[in-house]
Order: sequence, then structure tokens, then C-alpha cells
Amino acid sequence: MEKPKKFGATDFFMLLAVLIWAINFSFIKIALQEFSPLAFNGLRLILASLMLILILFVSKEGFSHIRSNFWKLCFLGIIGNTIFQLLFIHGLNWATASSTSIVMAMTPVFVALLGTSIKQERIHWAAWLGILVSFAGFYFVITKQAGSFHFSWLSLRGDLMIFLGNLFWAIYTVFSKPLLEKISPLKLTAVTMAFGAVFYLPFAAKDIVQVQWREISFQAWAYLFYSALFVLVISYVIWYASVKRVGNSKTAIYGNFTPVFTVVFAYIFLSERITLLQAAGALVILMGVYLTRSGYRHFEEKKEIST
Repeated sequence: MEKPKKFGATDFFMLLAVLIWAINFSFIKIALQEFSPLAFNGLRLILASLMLILILFVSKEGFSHIRSNFWKLCFLGIIGNTIFQLLFIHGLNWATASSTSIVMAMTPVFVALLGTSIKQERIHWAAWLGILVSFAGFYFVITKQAGSFHFSWLSLRGDLMIFLGNLFWAIYTVFSKPLLEKISPLKLTAVTMAFGAVFYLPFAAKDIVQVQWREISFQAWAYLFYSALFVLVISYVIWYASVKRVGNSKTAIYGNFTPVFTVVFAYIFLSERITLLQAAGALVILMGVYLTRSGYRHFEEKKEIST
């Protein structure tokens, strides 16, 4: 019987990446008190794109296979780093940091649904159950309190934008898969983010020009730099290094910790509190994601044992 591997460098850096992502939600909420959403995200994408391209040059990977896949990369950049970022930044601006991270935890569910619709993968019946469970959890999160649900665009727009953003991130993830056979994850991320930033600029240019540079505090600038360097650059590198070392499934497990840490940091930095129903919704979503992504293996193992 193979002994379980000890906690190593990969585990340490993935937990570090989770902490970086989790605290980022609170930092962005604080920075948005001084930046407009479009200006903040526009500057963040430009900084991150420049840093990633610099890393590509330093790593000497070059830009092979870019020209032959130009339009595919352009499409992915618009989907994953223009449309998604527009939905994400407005959603986070209108919702709490806690609920944003909880709703974003549903991303694997959208990836599974899309992968099945284009016949990239098949879904086990237990995974379908997980999808239904996740949507039930989402309902609990947006309901907030028992008996208090009233459909209102003003109260739901943030969570709904993040929910819709999950769909576009799923498209980016699923259609990136074939390209990753030709292009390294780092190169794919750098190029698609650069394309995304270019197409994001028309939406953000006016807001960026109107930024009162001298009136922005050092803290807000620090949070913007943190979000660009640590979240969009360093954490991406850590993530893909882990994927290469231990695979997609084992790496993805760490993503389940992000909402938990986000809620803690949101309480510390923003004094945010979540209701019992939202906490229950978060647990239901994570349970559904587990069933969707890997829980079905438990049923397959039982079937093999019984036969």
C-alpha cells in the first residue's frame, strides 16, 4: 500500500496562493473606496500583463505558436480577461467579499457542464447530483436569511454578476485545454491576459484618465499592486507549477479553502458577517463541487469492489 506523501513545498506554496487570493477580495473592496471599479481593474490588468510578458522573456520561452493560434488566443483573452473581469469587478463592488468568493467556488460546476455540452467529458450521475446541490447552495447564499428572499436587482446584482462570470471563466478554462497541448500555461496566461487588457481598455480608459492620482492613498495603490503582482502573476505561476507537479485534481482541492479564508479576512478587514443560511449555502456548494469534480469516484470504487 502506497504511503501518503508528506506535506511538501508544493502544498506550502498552494496554501500560500489560497491565502493570497482570499485576502485579495477584502483588499479590492477597500481600494474601490478610492478607485472606480473600471479604473482599478484596468490598471491591474495592464500591470499584470506587463509583468507576465517580462517573465516570459526572462524564462526564454519565446512566443512560438502564438501566430498560428492568434484568433483563438484573442477569443480566450476577451472571454477570460475582458468579459469575466468586467463581471467580476462590478460584482465584487456590489456584493460582499464573502458572498463573492462563495459564489465563485461554483466555477468547477460550470466547467463540468460546459465540458459535457461540447462532449469534452462525460458526467457521472453523482456529478449531476453535485451540480443540482451546488445550485441549491447558491440559492441559500443569495437568500441570506430564511424567509427574507425578495427579488431585487439592487440586492442581487453583485451575486448574479459573479454567477454569470463563472460561466465565462468556464468557457475560458474548457477552450484553453486543447491549446495547452501546444502552449505552456504561463505563455497562455500571459498572452490571453495581454489580449484581455487591450480589449478592456476601451471600457476603462475614461475612468483611468479621470483618476485623481494625488488623491489616491498609498494604501489603495499598495492594494492595487498587490492584486496585480501577487494575485494575477505570482499565484498563477504557483498554480500552474502545482498542476505540472501533482496534476489538476490535487491542485484544485486547494481552491475549496479560498471561501473559508475569504470569510475570515472579510470579517477582520471589512467587519463583514455572513448569516447562518449563507454559511449553510457555502457548505452545500462545496459539497456539490466535491461530488461534481471527484466525489463520483467513491461510487465507482464501491461498484468495482462489489463486482
